Amino acid sequence: MRRKLISGKCLAVGIILLFVGAGAVPSTAKPTHVTAIAVPHSGDFFGLSSNIIVSWDANETKEPLIPRGVTRTIALNVLFGVTWGVFGRLIHYLVRYKQVTIQVSVIDRPEWSYATLSQGTLVCNIPPNENDYSMLQTYLTVSVAEDAPAFEVFPVTIQATVEPLHGLFGLFTLMQGTTRVENVTFNVGYKPLIQPFFPQTNVIETPPLVQVELPIGIKNLGNGKTIVENEVVDYPDGWIVSLPAQLVLEVGEYKEMNLSLVAPSDFSGVETIIVSFTPHSFDNYSLVGQTTFASFLGFYNPP
Repeated sequence: MRRKLISGKCLAVGIILLFVGAGAVPSTAKPTHVTAIAVPHSGDFFGLSSNIIVSWDANETKEPLIPRGVTRTIALNVLFGVTWGVFGRLIHYLVRYKQVTIQVSVIDRPEWSYATLSQGTLVCNIPPNENDYSMLQTYLTVSVAEDAPAFEVFPVTIQATVEPLHGLFGLFTLMQGTTRVENVTFNVGYKPLIQPFFPQTNVIETPPLVQVELPIGIKNLGNGKTIVENEVVDYPDGWIVSLPAQLVLEVGEYKEMNLSLVAPSDFSGVETIIVSFTPHSFDNYSLVGQTTFASFLGFYNPP
């Protein structure tokens, strides 16, 4: 009986010394960034290290985001697991299946972009085995404003954090917390958008065999440098009609050109001329926007 009493006392003293030893080891303030299966760091020699992995399908971020277009939503997989030090098995036995909370947030993005998470607080249990991972999921939704620069590659920075787990009235750190930071990279698409202006009018008197000109203004309302292809689509037989073939416009730039008209010698009455303007990306001509059409009236009433 006396031997059993002595053995029980020794066991109790051993457990107390174990926790005192764990509390005496200084905790690491710097977050642990896990890229694969983590190895316990020195601050957790007696306790547990928490590991977070954030992943997503890279194919979902390849398609460019069009300014003021459809939003993009991708699934973020958040994995949580623990590793342990020499005496971590005992600590793990005491806290396994305990609930932990992971805070996920967007901490940085360009000012011309928008990014939100469907859920910022994720809850799971400590896995039953070392290097087992519990998988949680939240959804990241991203869009870009109309002034987002075309072809810009930009990151949305995601942070996932789990706080330390303390025991014995908060005196001892049983599990170290960690923070994981990841950049989810997107790119901005080209948005072709132009607007024509008629500084004077779209109606002009056209006496026979007299060259007259009408100014036409074009403004680039898109988000990238643009080539505007100009074309005379339709005009009456016998007329001479010309228009500059192209305009090159920087973002927000406005330029003017002249539509030149010469009516035939026998002209009188009213005729219609139709022209078109088609925007193309200066950096990638195959990216083309919607064609805009404009009509002009030439008239002459002889005395």
